[in-house]
Amino acid sequence: MPSLDGRTSTNSGTPSSAVNGASGPPNAVRMQPGAMRRKARWKTGVFAVSFLPQFVPQGAPVLPTLLAFSVIWAVIDLLWYLPLIWLAGRVRGVLQRRSIQRRMEQVSGAVLVGLGMRLAVES
Repeated sequence: MPSLDGRTSTNSGTPSSAVNGASGPPNAVRMQPGAMRRKARWKTGVFAVSFLPQFVPQGAPVLPTLLAFSVIWAVIDLLWYLPLIWLAGRVRGVLQRRSIQRRMEQVSGAVLVGLGMRLAVES
């Protein structure tokens, strides 16, 4: 049975890739569910339809103006996400080091304990 991550599972619920000894599906298969969720994000469309028309100047043609706004929005998203993706790719190697992962776990654990102690003291 196909799952959300693109892998099939056996009757026991174990992914067939785990049963067959494979490490998982190729990257293209792993990315498909995320791409489908992004395409299915209807809230963004509803927001655009309700938000952008207020900025159409009075007397201006509505459709071309809204299409221009959409292109501007897409370009701004592109300019925002490309450097972010590039930075994530550069930092990935550092964050995958075991020593860094261990330190991040220690820091996040200390923060959680500290928040718990603060909550206990305030109660």
